[in-house]
Amino acid sequence: MTPFIPTSHFFTDPASVSQTTAQAFGPVSENEFNLTAKFTSTGAQAFAVCKGVVLIQPQGVGSEVVNLILRPYEQPINGFNIRYFVYRGLKKSDFFSGDNVLADGSGVSGFIKGINKSFAGFYKNENVPPFLAKYIGFDPTQQAANLPLDQFFFKDSEYVDNAGQFVEKEETAFELPMVAKGTSLGQFITGECGIDVVLNYGDYQLAAPNAEFNFDLNYARAAGASISLATITDEFQKKLVKEQITQFLDVAAFYGFHCGNGSVNINGTATKGEAIYTAAVSKFSTKNKLYLYIQSDRCRSYNFYGNYLINSTDTESLKLGTVETALTEQAYETNGWPLLIDEAAHTPATASNSLFLQLVTDNGVNSMLYGQVATVLAAKENFLNAEGLKAPDATDGTPSIFTKTINLVNPAVATGNTGLNIASFNILIYQGYNYPYILGQETDDNNVTTNVLGLPNFFDDVFDLLNATPLLKATQDNDYSVLSSQKIKLISHYHNNTQLGISAVQTLNINDVIETDDAVTPLLKRVTYITETVDVLNTALSVTGTLTPDMKSNPSVSGAVSNSKTYQLPDAFYYNLQVFTDSTETVIGLKLLAKDGSSTPNKIILGLTKTENDLLKTLISANNLINARLFLIDLFIDGNELVSAENITYQKYKAGIVGENAAGELKLYFPATDLMVYSIDRKYHFTSRYSKYVKEEIKGLSGDKNNEIID
Repeated sequence: MTPFIPTSHFFTDPASVSQTTAQAFGPVSENEFNLTAKFTSTGAQAFAVCKGVVLIQPQGVGSEVVNLILRPYEQPINGFNIRYFVYRGLKKSDFFSGDNVLADGSGVSGFIKGINKSFAGFYKNENVPPFLAKYIGFDPTQQAANLPLDQFFFKDSEYVDNAGQFVEKEETAFELPMVAKGTSLGQFITGECGIDVVLNYGDYQLAAPNAEFNFDLNYARAAGASISLATITDEFQKKLVKEQITQFLDVAAFYGFHCGNGSVNINGTATKGEAIYTAAVSKFSTKNKLYLYIQSDRCRSYNFYGNYLINSTDTESLKLGTVETALTEQAYETNGWPLLIDEAAHTPATASNSLFLQLVTDNGVNSMLYGQVATVLAAKENFLNAEGLKAPDATDGTPSIFTKTINLVNPAVATGNTGLNIASFNILIYQGYNYPYILGQETDDNNVTTNVLGLPNFFDDVFDLLNATPLLKATQDNDYSVLSSQKIKLISHYHNNTQLGISAVQTLNINDVIETDDAVTPLLKRVTYITETVDVLNTALSVTGTLTPDMKSNPSVSGAVSNSKTYQLPDAFYYNLQVFTDSTETVIGLKLLAKDGSSTPNKIILGLTKTENDLLKTLISANNLINARLFLIDLFIDGNELVSAENITYQKYKAGIVGENAAGELKLYFPATDLMVYSIDRKYHFTSRYSKYVKEEIKGLSGDKNNEIID
């Protein structure tokens, strides 16, 4: 695994920053969590952390203070996406004079100089009109506080008739400016200010209401952001709201993360290693806090579903400590919030500190851990598979309910004979204990009704965001769209009952159309769900048994950017077509292959027609489901797959939806008409209608490999 090499600019002069415990990021109590790292500023200049797009909003009504939202164009931590940096508490007079953008002149920021130059250049310096603030998106009287923040960065321009001419609608008649990394932006006020660091999980939008944090202008305009549970009485709703903290980072941890392998420009000087801590991170009261986020089943936090409890009568769900031989049982929480914070002094002082933990496991073959942002000692490529996680059995042969001890290593700073953490963050992805879902209900002879429980297979924790839509609209044509879900999921790959390895994946939901031979309906609308590899662990010894990595990255976008509106596999892959019969139905089978011919494709694909996909999506809205995922029920006994009359081995499934209902239960729902899905390789899954019109010769993006049909 290539280590992260973060490069950023510090957001202000560190000498101007001080922070009290009350101003710090993190849990305040069981009912409140600060999302903003507040600090007291002496009024220094603010700088762009990275190259990005800028939106400015007022802080409060009639205030002479503004907030600035920077959306990265170039990520400061390559491979780990930041959605926003929110600067809270800048001087409005450094940006605007009345309704106009501040004119260029001595003492103005680099940001103001740059946008004035661009504006004048647009008019070629002749008859330059007034540079109104609304031209760069600052028009608070016309912008309702409940408008989504993303709407400004992914605006869909609308044109209206004005005296016979079509002009851009006033609400969208602006262009947000771009700034380079390190550009001076304007001064912080003297007094309390703040900064938020928000993670990005994909450029999509969900229909309201939903359980995600609401990034609207109310959020953008506040002096500080926090989550409060004080008015929430429903316990499941509290759990959902608590999950929102996993999208936020402490700015001290963000910069402290650079100490390991990156650099920070501080007041014009590229600074590395412990010097970053000394010059900048040490200004925050959280300077020695390590934040540990553990994501588990269905992208929820560890033990969200209560399946990792050490015993059913207590809340403890793991062991944790700074000394390997002295771990303590505790719950996965800090003040009730789903993260762990370590700020203990380690003895003796070394260049790095270890944090040891053991997680609860059922020792299943699909147990796996991935250090998405972490150095996991003794892990292979930052993965631990079931064998790597399994602890020795007890002397009587009883399997341990805990994994082996996991050692997380992070940079430290010496204070005398003790080593203190340099503020940072770790993110682990762990699946180690099967969670049940409600398959149905049964009533016994005494008329007592109980739930019938089932367990998911490898497929059922993967494809999400079924009701989401892309934010970016490339064209007005909606026949083709790509939606990228950037939360990491883990897939354990098997072939011939042998585990080949583990993939850490993101997922794509792709809408497309394919030509048919039906004159009445010449185009068939389809939906393809596909995994996109971020990292891969190969465990097989043979060369031909390894997994093919596919490190592509796709943005979310609506509208085809090429002439083709039919989805094509990435150029590392192609497929064979195999015709077989299932009872009386003839099915065009799709088999996924790697073009190099030497390894096993690590992609998982599911193809449905849009009509079939809509049937499943209806189940989500009809049952008010949250965090819904596609689900396949096996209609064959594992190891005894179906064999067609043509002697082709295939798998058959029934498709449904599993989601969290209002009571927080995981429940399975099926459409009224059974939706059958097939596969001949456990990689490419499809309905017969989806594959019916796939042509014999469809080339990958590179155009150098034709598909073949096998009868």
